[in-house]
Amino acid sequence: MNDKVLIVDDEESILKGIDLNLGRKFNLTTANSPEDAFREVEENGPFAVVVSDMRMPGMDGASMMRQIKEKHPSTLCILLTGHADFEFGGPQALQSGQLFKILNKPCSPDALKTCIQGALNAGSRTEKEEEEIPDFVL
Repeated sequence: MNDKVLIVDDEESILKGIDLNLGRKFNLTTANSPEDAFREVEENGPFAVVVSDMRMPGMDGASMMRQIKEKHPSTLCILLTGHADFEFGGPQALQSGQLFKILNKPCSPDALKTCIQGALNAGSRTEKEEEEIPDFVL
């Protein structure tokens, strides 16, 4: 079972805080830019869950996640965003399955932990369901 979680944020202090609070609970990898995230996915992926900040220099988190999901459709994506970021189409992305969840910033470590665990649980259920589907249909 894939339990790897990638956290992407351009603020190093946020990455350190998340790693400090959740690093013992989850198999975390951090990246401080979309470019670093793509490199991590290429070298160490796929990840079960990707958590990303929405606003980053160069590319926003939603666009980055869309590209990751194109290559790894089973990856579940959690977006951290401020209220003003909802114009990017977050509700539509949730409904289409592009995003597993949108969390408002600032997000408490407990809320993030619960959401990541929920995504890992949902991902493992999907993997089991795919394994249980027979090769034939009656």
